[in-house]
Amino acid sequence: MLALLLGCGNVQNIRTVDAVAGKAESANFKFMTFNIRAAGGMLNPVANPDIFEETRESLTKIAAVIDFTDPDITGLQGVRGLHQAKFIAEKLNLNYVYAVHARENWWGLAVLSKYTIVNARTKIINLGGRHGDRIALMCTLDIGQKNLRVINVDFAPENYTGQVEETMPLLSPLEDPAVLLGDFSRRAEYAEMADVRKEMTAACEAVMDYNGPCIDPPKGKVAYIFVDPKKFNVLDAAPVSMQPPETNAPSGARAALKLIN
Repeated sequence: MLALLLGCGNVQNIRTVDAVAGKAESANFKFMTFNIRAAGGMLNPVANPDIFEETRESLTKIAAVIDFTDPDITGLQGVRGLHQAKFIAEKLNLNYVYAVHARENWWGLAVLSKYTIVNARTKIINLGGRHGDRIALMCTLDIGQKNLRVINVDFAPENYTGQVEETMPLLSPLEDPAVLLGDFSRRAEYAEMADVRKEMTAACEAVMDYNGPCIDPPKGKVAYIFVDPKKFNVLDAAPVSMQPPETNAPSGARAALKLIN
């Protein structure tokens, strides 16, 4: 069993306006997941993003895509350091938390939120291997009458079953509404995803007129937003990409959810 690390120290509640006055009462939430590939693009989807070079322009473009989608909560993967999360969050006036992939201390995960981030913790879900260490980043958000749990992951292609086994306890018990999102490196129908699908529903599969695949085959990236079907109804879901489209741009997914009272 891999260690659970409590008290992730990079929570920054910087939002300068009343985050979502009245939104918690409406119980509608917009989520987004986005693998930004260290703000360097998708020149090679299987390469480590440490070979890519960020620019202020590339970070600004990523922030613009998030701003256009206007999610309440965003999970970012492939974030090269706290400075990237900070730049995007400050650009969009969002609260944020960033955490590194264990010993891979040059990159990690981030969550951006219009809601106050009450706390965050990380769990190591993979150590070593060709694609390096991986963590799950779990945040508790104050949405008014209750808390919302958000788990952000970026699964490595190897040791897949082990990563699922390490992640699932973060969803149980499902007392608070929970959303699991990120880059999963597998189609949902793969056998390794069975334990996730027992508890959660993929938003893109819950919308009958979903326009686009849950997977982006040319890039090999699999962006999912999994929700607890006992706590949420899925109103809408769609893929997210840079606009205007760029061949080597990051990609992700969005979903609109309604909390079931």
